[in-house]
Amino acid sequence: MAKTTFNTLKSNAKIFDELKNNNPFWWQYCKNEKAFYIEVRKDNNINVYFEGGSIIKVHYCSKHKELQTFTHYKYLGLADKSRTYVNCASTIDKQIDTIIYGIRQYYSQKNGSDKSSWSEKYIQGQLIINNRDTHLDSEFAYTDEIGNNVRIDLVKCVNGTVVFVELKRLDDGRMLKKTDDRPEIVFQMKSYADFITKYKEQILTYYQKVYDIKKELGLPVPRVRPQKVSTVPELLIFNRWTYMDKRGRRKTHLCRMEEILQREKVTYSIISEV
Repeated sequence: MAKTTFNTLKSNAKIFDELKNNNPFWWQYCKNEKAFYIEVRKDNNINVYFEGGSIIKVHYCSKHKELQTFTHYKYLGLADKSRTYVNCASTIDKQIDTIIYGIRQYYSQKNGSDKSSWSEKYIQGQLIINNRDTHLDSEFAYTDEIGNNVRIDLVKCVNGTVVFVELKRLDDGRMLKKTDDRPEIVFQMKSYADFITKYKEQILTYYQKVYDIKKELGLPVPRVRPQKVSTVPELLIFNRWTYMDKRGRRKTHLCRMEEILQREKVTYSIISEV
């Protein structure tokens, strides 16, 4: 697997100039729609998200010298499976409602106000749109020189400090074992800390660039431009339980999990609302 680099993102990439100068209708719509959020990617592409799912990928085609927008064929209501992702640039202005309906039907796992059925991706999306003043990025992905993959759910910037955040639901099987041995999440958070420490300088330069690009495109950015990077990743735990069972198993689960996280010195917080 090819190594990912932080240097592929270019502030002067044609895609960003095109979006700033031409400002097509569908782009205005995506920026103004409160339920959407938009991320800049290292390969000089852009993803538009809704309820935790990527609904549109924006790409600049140098061969045809045009912006292209790709979405899943199901979100367009198509039956043709020959192309999973379809370029809909010529018709997207008229198909936004169809795409939203499609992702709700085929991807989003929200179920009304019942948070016990919320998917991690839906929770992630709601956290982003409700915290735009600190949100900087999501689905950060990096592949190192030996093929190790790092993928972290959320990146925020608080008072100029970039902080990586891993999101997990309280009842996720990776959060707790039947014994008091270290669960998977402990090793995961340690690997994130090692990665951030190793690439701290490159991460800061990269996210300064992301911040500047987002700001120039008129997208929401944190109040303060990134100035430093925290080497301590944070674990954000969402408690989607709506009640504690009479036998007390859920309370026991919660107490054991917290004891282990504290023992392993994992920085964490627990929320029950987004």
